Amino acid sequence: MEQKSKGLNKAQKKFMIGASLLVIAIAYLIFVGVKASGAYYHTVSEVLAMGPMSRKTGLRLEGKVAPGTISNDAANLKLSFHIIDESKKSMAVVYKGVAPDMFQDNIDVVVEGSVGADGKFIATKLLTSCPSRYEAAKDVKKST
Repeated sequence: MEQKSKGLNKAQKKFMIGASLLVIAIAYLIFVGVKASGAYYHTVSEVLAMGPMSRKTGLRLEGKVAPGTISNDAANLKLSFHIIDESKKSMAVVYKGVAPDMFQDNIDVVVEGSVGADGKFIATKLLTSCPSRYEAAKDVKKST
């Protein structure tokens, strides 16, 4: 009678190596995905303090649209405005695309893009939010 060795045979070793590589690849993809989607929102003050480092792409900037600064070139789908933060620091933003329906003065916005050489924020995405509009809808439901 042959005595079987207690170790793994050649096929089992290949399976274990393949499974380990698959687990490592999946873990890496999860890590990269979370890192890319977990972008931090910066304030105008933070971006201004970054100096030349602010020229990296993929920045997200949050704040309010400064009243009276909206300039909309509808023919070229070019929108420019200033965004301000709580400390009243201001930065010019240029966005090329269709403006969201709720876009107006004093509305909270998040823009994603980068800072150009001229110091303007070149937005590739523009998102608006209006918490007061949603809160009012909740209050209406409660009163009925």
